[in-house]
Amino acid sequence: AIASQKAMVRAASDIDRQTDFREDLGLGPTELDDLLAFLSGRFNITFDPEDMVNLQTVEDLIVLIEDNSI
Repeated sequence: AIASQKAMVRAASDIDRQTDFREDLGLGPTELDDLLAFLSGRFNITFDPEDMVNLQTVEDLIVLIEDNSI
């Protein structure tokens, strides 16, 4: 399990807007929820629970943050 987790580690320079959270980064629902909780506090915004359902790529997250920042 640890070997597969290490394979998922990527340099920030390898992550772009099309990077898939699940397929490319190996993030599951718990990690995505933690990420949204962190970003919620960081940017002082709130996310609806259904937002996580459609969250697949970095681009999706950028749009979600922009939409919730207005």
